[in-house]
This record gives sequence, C-alpha cells and structure tokens, in this order.
Amino acid sequence: MNLIISLFLITMCHTYGKNYNVNYGWEIFEYTQSARTASLGGAVTADNNSGSSSMRNPVFSKINKKHISITHQDRFLGMLNTDFISLDIKNNKRNINLNLIYESIGDIPDTRNVLLDWGYDGQFGTNDLGEGNGILDEGERLDIEKINFFTQSRIGIYGASTKEIFSLPVGFGLKIISTSLNDENSLGLGFDIGTLRKTNKTTYALILENFPSSGVIWNNGSIERTFPSLKIGLNQILHIKNIQAKLLFSNKISLSERHLDSQFRRNNLSMDFSFGSEIILREKLFLRVGRNYVNNLTGGLGVSFNEFNIDYAFLNSSYNYDLGSHHIISFSISYKWISDKLSGI
Repeated sequence: MNLIISLFLITMCHTYGKNYNVNYGWEIFEYTQSARTASLGGAVTADNNSGSSSMRNPVFSKINKKHISITHQDRFLGMLNTDFISLDIKNNKRNINLNLIYESIGDIPDTRNVLLDWGYDGQFGTNDLGEGNGILDEGERLDIEKINFFTQSRIGIYGASTKEIFSLPVGFGLKIISTSLNDENSLGLGFDIGTLRKTNKTTYALILENFPSSGVIWNNGSIERTFPSLKIGLNQILHIKNIQAKLLFSNKISLSERHLDSQFRRNNLSMDFSFGSEIILREKLFLRVGRNYVNNLTGGLGVSFNEFNIDYAFLNSSYNYDLGSHHIISFSISYKWISDKLSGI
C-alpha cells in the first residue's frame, strides 16, 4: 500500500510540481549490468540468452531463464560498489523478470562549511572587500577540521513482463529508484518499452527508455524529469564449423543524455554506438570483446557448467585519471540446483 501511495504522489508531483529537465538520475540502470553484458560493451539489446536481463530490453522477460544471477561491480578503485541480482518469477502463466540493485559510495567529503570567508584582511567582522562573498580570496583559508564525511546509497528495482501485441512480443519495464544523499532523499519512477524481431540469423531490437518521461521527486519537493531515448539493436549470428560467433551492435539516440563523451552531439541530440563480439566454443567457453557507449574498450570470458555459469568482464578506463579499470564478476545458479540442495537439508 505504501508503494502505491508513493507512486501516486510521484505521478501527481510530476504533473503539477516544479519540474527540472535533467540528463542524469537513471544511469544506475545503464551501467549496472552482468559481467557478460559489460564485456560485450552493453551492445546486447538484441541478444536474448540465458544471462540476459530485462534492463537491457524489457522483452527479455518473455522467457523464464530458470537461473538466478548475482553480480558484483567494483568501480573507481573500490570507491563505488554495486551489487545486482536478477531472477525470474512466474505469475499467472506470465513471466516477470525482477532486478534488484544496491549501490553505495562512502567517505564523501562535505566542504560546504570549511571556508573562513573573512575577506582580504583575514579578519572576521571587518566587512572588508571579499568578506562573505563565498569565494576563496587572497588572505582566506579553509578550516580542514570542519570537513565532514557522508555516504550516498541508491536502491534500484526493475521489473518487466512481456505481452503479445499483433503477433509481436512487446516488453514493458517498470523501474523505481530510491536515493539517499546525506540528509536528502528521493524516489523516482520510470517506464521502458521494448520489442524484438528475428529474421533468419539476424535479430533486430527497438527500445524506448523513459517513455513518455521519467521523474524523480526529492524531499524538498523538486522534480527532476528525464525525456525519452531510443535504442536500436542488431544481433548477427555466424557459424564456422563447430564455432558460433555473435556480432552485436547498439545505437542510443537521446534528447536528454548528451555528455562530453557522446560520439555525436548536436544541440540536445546525442547518438552513441556500442559494439560487441562473442565467440562460443562448444557452448562451454565464451570469449568476448566490445566497446561501450563511453568509448571504453571491454573484454571478458565466461565458462558454462551444467548448473553454473561464471562470467568475468574487464573495462578499460578512458582517461588517465588514476581511477583504475573496472572489474565485474557474475555467478548464475540454476533454480534446480538450489532446490536440490534445499531439499537435501
């Protein structure tokens, strides 16, 4: 009941509250991904397999994968940690893919009250030039003993289900995000729509994210609104003797997520491309390379057993900021193995 009330308040505030158009807020659902997805540059919008999450395309929720996937991400030299669980739930003959995300970053310095803003003469209360202007002027200093530290944490929930419309599978995704930043809190609601079309050995994908728009409401009453973006995906399968290969491509077109790393920018319009390639050896060993939306080179490998899958991804940093590369590990365990172990207790 509390969730229904919260969603209603978000909708009303999104309609009548004070809105700000932003190009951030939902990126947690973009960069939180399994090791397999990350190693392929995120270009998996048209590749629905046993490790796929509906966060990449809501239509991936159509098939129950009968596995639970657990992923840990370590980013920026361990400063940012993310844990991600993906599983399927059967509900009235319809499958629901549910994704749970927890992200935290600690020891964030709060320097808002450390400036001794006393002006050029360095003495408080003289009302000289520069006093109280909020700028570090000559003669002023910072009181490092007043630096406090706080934590940011975010919880993301993404659920999706699929329905046949005019013989075409259409996936509907609902995403909820809760953010705690020091003394500030927010709650957000968004929707995605996606579909797939397969012809011979080629699969095409189309996804509308944040449709018609997504909103985040903060405890001070302000609303951050994000406009829709469009994703187009392609998956081409090749067979060479006993080796199977996949060539993956994805293009994201947005009017609200333009950034300095955007591969194509014009006014508010941005286009970002990602690529991936996977070589499959006897359905047991998987070799992967790619390039993601922010031009990071990616790579990884996976090993598949009867009831387990283990995947590893490496993301190379784009800049020399000494923030390190990213490492992601995913484990996928079948429901049958878990059931057998529990029944044996």
